[in-house]
Amino acid sequence: MKAYLYKVIKNNKNYICSKFDNSCERVTIYHEDGNIFQQYWQQGSILYDKKSLIDISETIPPEAIISTYNVGDVVNHVWRPGLCLNIQNALDIDNGEKARAKRELKIIIEKLHEILMYVEPSKQCLDTYGHKIRELLILACTECEYYWSSYIRLSGNTNNKLTTNDFVKLKDKLFLEEYLVKFSNYPTIITFQPFAGWNAQRPTNSLKWYDGYNKTKHDKMKFFNMAKLEYCLNAISAIIIMFCIRYSPYALTEEQDICSKLINEYFSIELHNPSLNTFYIPYLKSVQMASGAFSAPLASKFEKEWNIIPFSL
Repeated sequence: MKAYLYKVIKNNKNYICSKFDNSCERVTIYHEDGNIFQQYWQQGSILYDKKSLIDISETIPPEAIISTYNVGDVVNHVWRPGLCLNIQNALDIDNGEKARAKRELKIIIEKLHEILMYVEPSKQCLDTYGHKIRELLILACTECEYYWSSYIRLSGNTNNKLTTNDFVKLKDKLFLEEYLVKFSNYPTIITFQPFAGWNAQRPTNSLKWYDGYNKTKHDKMKFFNMAKLEYCLNAISAIIIMFCIRYSPYALTEEQDICSKLINEYFSIELHNPSLNTFYIPYLKSVQMASGAFSAPLASKFEKEWNIIPFSL
């Protein structure tokens, strides 16, 4: 079963609305229109109507689009807006694996912090290069390669020699180009969209920061100037994006460990013009919390748990 998605104005605010029928009701879920498109699911936030009393043509505007995935479906290991309930099971998250990923990201941000004690991350300094920046660029890009390789393996590709010809296939499947990372804890806010323009015709050169890493790693004498701060910040932004896809942005923005605090100190994460039809829609139903004189807004619970579908290329 699919859902309808469309934009709506409610209380003078813009929202993305998803609507579907469960076994006995018409369900309307609201998402914020911006940032990571947070879904509102708290008690009273979701609208439930008896579907037998409603003509669907009166409640669905003509510009509505139909969801790509069935209501309740999630793609294995791929976060999308709408997934903010039961994330650990939906993304098949191993807590030990996630903790290690956060430690590795924490180390990278701490190394960036050391560099920024000497180089101001202003637009005028983005071309600054040096040994410590090169060291961090190589570390960040190899970490990004690890994430890419894990998704290639997840799709069933067991080739031991993976290249950007393989990695570029992930751009659309993981919606990489939608992500923006803002470096915001300085007077000048710098926005990075590290996967913008990545294409299969030039799978290495079209990813400038990765091309720079590749060149300075293999020929430092000739390409030492490619180890620059701009490429380093792009590579770190790429890791943050890959982490969000694998474990959800909430694992960085809402948790209280040192890694999350460092991320929130330096960065903010947004989606730019995301594909609304690829939002995940939880299969919910209403729960009456009280009745009579003690009536309360309807709460929500899963009518069906998330259904995990395989990741493929």
